[in-house]
Amino acid sequence: MNMLRRDFFNKIFPALIAAVLFASACILFTQKYAISNKPLPNIFHSVDSENRMLFLINFYFPFSVSVLCFYICLFLRRFFFRIFCLSTGLVMAIIASYVLSDFFTIIFCTYSAYILISAVSFTPPRNYFLTAVVFLVLIFSIFHPVLLGPVTGGLRNIAPIQNELIILMIYFLILAVTFLSVRFLIEKLINSEATAVHLNAVSAKMLLFNHRLQEYVINSGEEIIKKDRLRFTRDLHDSCGYVFTNIIAVTEAAMSFSSMEPEKMRSTYQLISNQARQGLKQTRETLHLIRELEDPVARSIDTIYEMKSIFQEVTNIRVNIESGNMKHDYGPTVNTVLTRIVQEAFTNSIRHGQASQILIHFWEYPESLSMTVTDNGIGTQQIVKGIGLAGMEERLAAVGGSLEAFSPEDGGFRLKVLIPLIHDSIKEAVWGN
Repeated sequence: MNMLRRDFFNKIFPALIAAVLFASACILFTQKYAISNKPLPNIFHSVDSENRMLFLINFYFPFSVSVLCFYICLFLRRFFFRIFCLSTGLVMAIIASYVLSDFFTIIFCTYSAYILISAVSFTPPRNYFLTAVVFLVLIFSIFHPVLLGPVTGGLRNIAPIQNELIILMIYFLILAVTFLSVRFLIEKLINSEATAVHLNAVSAKMLLFNHRLQEYVINSGEEIIKKDRLRFTRDLHDSCGYVFTNIIAVTEAAMSFSSMEPEKMRSTYQLISNQARQGLKQTRETLHLIRELEDPVARSIDTIYEMKSIFQEVTNIRVNIESGNMKHDYGPTVNTVLTRIVQEAFTNSIRHGQASQILIHFWEYPESLSMTVTDNGIGTQQIVKGIGLAGMEERLAAVGGSLEAFSPEDGGFRLKVLIPLIHDSIKEAVWGN
C-alpha cells in the first residue's frame, strides 16, 4: 500500500499535473499562432509562408521532444538516465520557447512542468539540488534571450521587459518552494505510515517471539525442576538419611545401657554431635543449590541458541553465533545477564534497526568475557539511551560489566559488552550459623 501511494505521489501525480500544463501550453500556442490570423512575433516576417512554417516547427518539434523526455524521465528508475532525460527535455523546452514573448502563458506552463518534476519526482536531498539547478537555468535563459545565439533567415531577437521577467521569476520561485514542500510533506507522511506499519509488524512478531520464548522457558524450567527434584531427593536420602540413621542407632545403643562410664558417654555424645553437624552441613549445601535455581533456564548458554532458533523462525532474520573459546556455563548470574542482553539486542535490531542479519561473537579473555552483537540495520548517528539500553547497563553494573553502543562506519549497529570473570566468588550462606 505504501509503495502504491509513493508511486502515485512521485509519478502519477506529477504526470497528471504536467499533462495539464503541457496541454495548456500547446493549446495556447495553437490558438494564438497556428489557427489565427494574428501576426507572428516581430522577429518573423509573417507574410513569408516559409518563415511561418519555420516558426511552427521551431515550437512543435522541440516541445514534443521535451514532453517525451519529461515522461521518460518520470518513469525511469536509473538516476543517471533520468538526469539525461531531464537535461535534454529542459534544453528542448528552452528552444521551443526561445522566440516567444508569452511569458505568463506558454512559457510559464512549459517551465513549471520541469520545476514540478525536479521537486516532486526525485527523492530528498537530490530534489533540492535539482530544483535549484532547474530554476537557475530557466531564469538565466529568460533573462538572456540571446543564449542560443541569433536566429538566421531575417529573424531578430526579442527585447524582454525586465518587470515581467522579475515577476515570472518570483512565480517560479513560489512554485519551486511549494512543490518542494509538498514533496517533503508527502515523504514525511509515507515514512510515518511505513514506520507505523513496521512497528505493528514488529510488535506482532515480538509478541509471538516472547510467547514462544516463554513456552520454552516454562517447558525447560519444568523439566529442569523435575530432574533437580529427583536429584535433591536422592541426595537428601543418601546423605542426610544416612546421618540421621546413624544418630538414631547410636542414641538407641546408648539408651540400652543402664549405666555408662563418663568417658564412654562423652565419646558417644561427641559421635552424635559430629553426625548432626555433618547432616546440617549437607542440608545447607542442598538448600543452597535450591536457592540458586531462581531462574532454572539460566544454567548455560543453551538458552541463547534456543532464542536464536525461535527468533529466526518468527522474524526471518538470520542470526549467526560465534562462541569462540567461551565456556558452556558461567554461573546463573552471568548466564542471565548474557541471555537478557541478547534478547534486548534482538528487539532493538528488528524494532529500530530494521536489520536482516545479526552476528553475535563471544570471546573469553583471562579476566573477562566479551560479547559483541552487530546487525546490518540502518544504524543511527546519535545514541539515545532508552529503556532497553538503560536496562542493559543496570544488569551489567550488577556484575561489574560495561556496555558500548555505536554505529560502525560501514553501517548497522553494534553492542560491545565486557563482563569481568571472578572465579572465586563469595557465596552467601543460606542459613545463619
